[in-house]
Amino acid sequence: MKFSIQNATDMKFLVDAMLGRLSRFLRIFGYDTIYANDLKKHFKVDPIPDENLKKYAEDNDRIIITKDYPFYAKTKSRSIYLEGEGIYNYLNQLKETLDITYEFDLRKARCSICNSELTRVKDKNIIKEIVLKETYKNYDEFYQCNNPKCKKVFWNGPHIIDITNNLKKKLNLD
Repeated sequence: MKFSIQNATDMKFLVDAMLGRLSRFLRIFGYDTIYANDLKKHFKVDPIPDENLKKYAEDNDRIIITKDYPFYAKTKSRSIYLEGEGIYNYLNQLKETLDITYEFDLRKARCSICNSELTRVKDKNIIKEIVLKETYKNYDEFYQCNNPKCKKVFWNGPHIIDITNNLKKKLNLD
């Protein structure tokens, strides 16, 4: 199923509980992505019933991404069913279905932990005690999560290069 969305950056996702790593990757690439397990406090229940997730996705205009076929069958008009295993397999299926791109840009990335937006750290001395000494010494550009309960710090390190190289290799990207 192809979704008719004007602008890929406008896409918002709700990723089911089986796909936590996928939610982190989508956030890294700047997609507003809610992970089902992050809604446990919101709904005050664990596990969250499919009907609650369906309603949340409808109310918040989110595309559901799932590996749960019965859940997919109940939400076909706004969901994508992923098959197989592996993060790059999932990213490829989303690329083919939604025609989305995976370009890493820290200015557009979201917090991989809580999905909040990031802000550039203007003075890296502010985060000196938060990151490892080697990281502080070797990098000058940092971004920090805007969520006061999270405040995770991000930088364009070797893990991003690895992800980008794997994407190029495994998704045949230019």
